[in-house]
Amino acid sequence: MKLPSKIRRNLRLLRIGYILTSHGMAAMAVRLRLLRPYAWVVQLFREDTLPQDLGAQIREALEKLGPTFIKFGQMLSTRVDLLPLEVALELKKLQDNVPPASFEHVKKVIERTFKKPLTGEDGLFASFDEQAIAAASIAQVHFAELHDGRQVAVKVRRPHIHKTIEADLSILRLLAAMFERYFPEYRRLKAQCVVEEFATSIRGELNLRAEAAHASRFAENFEALEGVRVPEVLWDYTQTEVMTSERIVGIPIDERDALRAAGHDTLNLCERATTLFFHMVFVDGYFHADMHPGNIFVADNGDIVLLDFGIVGRLEVRPRRYLADMLLAFLRGDYRKAAIVHIEAGYVPRNTNISAFEDALREVAVPIFNRPLGQISIAELLLCMFAVTERFQMETQPELLLLQKTMVVIEGVARELADDINIWELAKPLVSKWMMQHMGPKAQLEFMASDVKDQLHDWMILPSRMESVFEHIENTSQTMRDQKPSYVLLMMGALFSASGGAALAAYVMGVSEAAQWGGLVGAGFLLAGIVMIMRAR
Repeated sequence: MKLPSKIRRNLRLLRIGYILTSHGMAAMAVRLRLLRPYAWVVQLFREDTLPQDLGAQIREALEKLGPTFIKFGQMLSTRVDLLPLEVALELKKLQDNVPPASFEHVKKVIERTFKKPLTGEDGLFASFDEQAIAAASIAQVHFAELHDGRQVAVKVRRPHIHKTIEADLSILRLLAAMFERYFPEYRRLKAQCVVEEFATSIRGELNLRAEAAHASRFAENFEALEGVRVPEVLWDYTQTEVMTSERIVGIPIDERDALRAAGHDTLNLCERATTLFFHMVFVDGYFHADMHPGNIFVADNGDIVLLDFGIVGRLEVRPRRYLADMLLAFLRGDYRKAAIVHIEAGYVPRNTNISAFEDALREVAVPIFNRPLGQISIAELLLCMFAVTERFQMETQPELLLLQKTMVVIEGVARELADDINIWELAKPLVSKWMMQHMGPKAQLEFMASDVKDQLHDWMILPSRMESVFEHIENTSQTMRDQKPSYVLLMMGALFSASGGAALAAYVMGVSEAAQWGGLVGAGFLLAGIVMIMRAR
């Protein structure tokens, strides 16, 4: 008999309370109102020894809570703006290894999805390996052969994983709400927002057809890159729960000895990995956000092949410019410039003391850049920078967190391939060239022209927008307008006219922050104010 969902949820909460208590976090379990009287008893009579540090205790607890909590911990490992650095580093050790689902389930999913037998004369595949070659919390991979002889890899979603994840997400939401209620001193961590970010990410991984679309886009983006490719997606054999792609034969990129034994030039691979990372981040603004070595292979012909596109990061042109400017500033040791870029990008408030923020950047950057060239880590620099967020109210940038996670992998791969090379020195000319193309005089003119075009468009549609505002005022303030019809619009007209006049005055006087947009915005507000005053009369 299946228990009601509320009872199952409460039993799950009891288990979470027990695991927290039995892993050295009884105080947290008590404050969360989980097993309050029982928590201390469990802690008192436990026999096994616990790790001394909090990070290891949290990691072990998440491992026992299951795949969803493991993935949540992996996401938290990038959030040093939320967690102490040592805890975040410990959570990076979380491994998403689970036993594969039964072959009967795999067969059932594929046959239900495509309305065909799995194999046989009329089947979807000519042959299908029953043993999974890889298994994770959301899906597993099997090798198969098509009727035309092509060798393929088939990724199949695990049984009931959608329901399991939704149930776990509801519990995470409840725990986040309880955390914010019973730990008011940590409300700045925005636990509920963090859980919602995680929910969006993990739901995206559930849709294998979306992952196939990501792979297709990467394949197009890499067409101009020599020696980098993505397995071809077979769309006729791909749906939400099943994704089929070309089978890849190769060596994981972190196995240096095996690569050298196969005749591959590891220094050349290091240079191409650097170019690949640069191209994804700066040229495309669309990067692979789960690039652990198990997802990067070197094919027999030397091509770098990327796999598993469930998580991607996106960077618009403006953030890319700020990132490039900031990276070059750090590489040149210009910490004041790096501080100014942070403020211009809006990563820290505009009223931040530049001198104090420059000192904070020096505090984390100088020890890193004083190391031997091969040990300099921009990923570690970003990680340490996120750790100063509390002091300067630095806003969390989700895409930069994903980027930092990717940087860690790329730097690690580069050290495995050529331990005396620093990829950021290799990337400096690439970034400088990109900066010249996108921030040089010609690019600045194009950028200003685009900005002016956008402002003109906004100014031209301002009358229609104001008409909508007027209609809204008339619909929602009928009684007030009937009693005093002129005063409301007169007051609004005066306010808009004054604001527009001030903006125009700033523009005429050449105030730096208003120089580019003050004229257009000021004229628009002044015009809107005059129209309001005319209507009031």
